[in-house]
Amino acid sequence: MEHSEYLEKRNGLVAEAFEASDQPMMVIDPGGNIVLASDGAGVLLGVARADLVGVELKQFFLRPETLDQCREAWHSGTSENRTLEIINSQGKVRAVDARCLPFQAEPLVATKEEDEYKSHGLLLLTDILSQQLEDEKRMMRLAKLSLLNQVSEALYGAHLTLDQILQAVLICITSGQGLGFNRAFLLLIDEGSLTLQGELAIGPSDAEEASRIWLDLADKQVDLFEMMTSYDQSIKTTDTAVNSIVRNMKISLDDSENLLIKSMVNRKVLHITKDVVRPGVDTIRQWLGAQEFALAPLMTRRGPLGVIVADNAISHADIGSLDLEFLHLFANQSAGAIENNRLYFELEKRLIDLRKAHEQQKEDQATLLRMERLSVMGETSAIVAHELRNPLVAIGGFARTLVRSLGKDDPNREFARIISDEVGRMERIIHDLLDFIRPRKQLRKSVVLDELVQETITGFQVEFSDQRIDVKLDLQSTETALNANPGEIQQVLQNFLVNAMQMMKGGGTLEIQTRVLEGGIKVSVLDSGPGFAQEFSEKLFSPFFSTKTTGSGLGLTICSQIIKSHGGVIGAENRDISGAEFFFILPLPK
Repeated sequence: MEHSEYLEKRNGLVAEAFEASDQPMMVIDPGGNIVLASDGAGVLLGVARADLVGVELKQFFLRPETLDQCREAWHSGTSENRTLEIINSQGKVRAVDARCLPFQAEPLVATKEEDEYKSHGLLLLTDILSQQLEDEKRMMRLAKLSLLNQVSEALYGAHLTLDQILQAVLICITSGQGLGFNRAFLLLIDEGSLTLQGELAIGPSDAEEASRIWLDLADKQVDLFEMMTSYDQSIKTTDTAVNSIVRNMKISLDDSENLLIKSMVNRKVLHITKDVVRPGVDTIRQWLGAQEFALAPLMTRRGPLGVIVADNAISHADIGSLDLEFLHLFANQSAGAIENNRLYFELEKRLIDLRKAHEQQKEDQATLLRMERLSVMGETSAIVAHELRNPLVAIGGFARTLVRSLGKDDPNREFARIISDEVGRMERIIHDLLDFIRPRKQLRKSVVLDELVQETITGFQVEFSDQRIDVKLDLQSTETALNANPGEIQQVLQNFLVNAMQMMKGGGTLEIQTRVLEGGIKVSVLDSGPGFAQEFSEKLFSPFFSTKTTGSGLGLTICSQIIKSHGGVIGAENRDISGAEFFFILPLPK
């Protein structure tokens, strides 16, 4: 490639880059005409870039003589900075910072006589108003960035609960120290119903309330961190108007074309203006009662959590690009804080469950050891009881024979009677012990409890008469039948009756009731005795516990075993009047 061709191609590329620049720039020939202009210059002057070429530059200056001063500078090979005023094609005057520079329009070409060149000028313009606006944006951006540090400290370092974090998020969006929106609405994904559901909102209901709130906040010198962490009221109960709105916000996650769902899928902040028409926009406008609003998705690495909706429905202030930029940053911070909080409490719950499982394991191990010991004790007790029963039967028989053979006046007769009574007591203890240890046979059949109760009562008529006990029957289960071992159920009834009679030694009233309950039949034995001490209520059915001087302490325990083996419930309680009630409930057949 010839050197001249190379230079021509290079100059063409430079010219294209120059023309495409957003910076207002123009190359001026010695006569003051524009020979090259950038896109930025066309925007500033209000004329298409191509139409600027060949135009005399003076016509765009309020004072054309100022351009002569620039030309003098670049003709002398120096640069100059000055403030100029231009008139664009619409007749508006704009102040600009202008930098005038000498510009070599063509490369130097050596000749035999001399170096030839043309002196052009490069004019770099900066719109002072635009520059001021950019400077203000930078200052606002720096101020907002410092606020994000407070937000981070509040959300991550203040140990807030999930509800407090959600409130802090909305406070930051709406407070003057924060993002400054009038209202904010928080919607979270409900994984159970697969919907995006309105959760919480903050903001005034009208201009009067807004004015009152803003004036009140202006009197309080609090920074954003303090405001986010010290809010001690529930937003749901104070900001009732906006929270009645947010409760109606509900969108199915399957509605993929809906604006709210799309904002989460695309991970983008959206600014919805009055002229925007998209699926779901009208519904949101009806909810908010506002035409313009902003959406910011709450996103984490695991996926979307929800959406923040913010508007200026009270002040009608514009939502600018800086508002959207920081709403996006803040939404990302908030999503991370919400996710961290959820993970923390999920971990805490798992640790609690793990501790409970560990404690349960320890209890199960202790129960297993206790059952093993009881099993060994039961086997040993059965062997001992079995071995003792035979000699006791013999001793008791001889003692009773001896009592009958001795005369009434014989002093040894009383001793023989005591031996006979004590041996009888020991035989009953061994019988109860064997009943307690021996596995029960599941011999069940259909039983009508009212008939079984009457049959049992009949067997005690003599004892009732001798002890002056008045018996009342209130049997209301009629012909209702259930599956049970009649002998075992009768044994429980007999034990209840004997205990009741022992508590009414001077006579009294004994009432037996049956009732059909939902899913079962309840049988109650109520006496008019003194009742039992309240501290004994939890021990009545424990093995070897007895309030009497005689007996094995296994009677009620055996009753409890029988009822529980039938799938029933047994209990006892003192009556409001004097006396006690012992009862059991047996389930009806399924």
